[in-house]
Amino acid sequence: MAEVKDRHSYTIRYKKAWHGKQKAMAEVYGDWEDSYALLPRLMGAMEESNPGTVFVPVYNNVYTEDQVRVQDKLMFHRLFWAFKPCIDGFGFCIPVIQVDGTFLTGKYKGCLLIATGVDGNRRIFPLAFALVEGENSLSWAWFFDQLHEHVTQREDITIISDRHAGIRNAVGGFPDEWGWRWRWCIRHWLANF
Repeated sequence: MAEVKDRHSYTIRYKKAWHGKQKAMAEVYGDWEDSYALLPRLMGAMEESNPGTVFVPVYNNVYTEDQVRVQDKLMFHRLFWAFKPCIDGFGFCIPVIQVDGTFLTGKYKGCLLIATGVDGNRRIFPLAFALVEGENSLSWAWFFDQLHEHVTQREDITIISDRHAGIRNAVGGFPDEWGWRWRWCIRHWLANF
């Protein structure tokens, strides 16, 4: 709005500026559907340039209003990924993993889940990421399963998180053979207190 006013000495309404920005973004970057359609290609390119990188996409079947499955059509549901250098580097990290999630904004809602480790210099070390439908028990349990299978493969790991109900429920389902423990993040605990 400010740029239009500076260039053309004309004040436009917020709604018109917002719609103009959306059209420009779609023209430059493509629309939302195009972006999700390019996801498998993006994963393939990242896998090719980073051998050993793990991508675990999950797609759901598409159904019509009459609950008839549409043949050869899948809809994106979840995605887990971890880069090979991060997977290898975790072997040299302290056996502590911090997990958290953040909500996505835009046309499609969802949540980005993140797992980070701590290296020998007490620096944050990225481990794994996931795009999921929301921060709930099912998505956290799926994320922890993927994290255990593809990244950690160690026992005696401590998971640190906030007290989100989805995490609490997922942590309760950790198999005993994993040897994982769960602790609360003191910063989140103090903020809630």
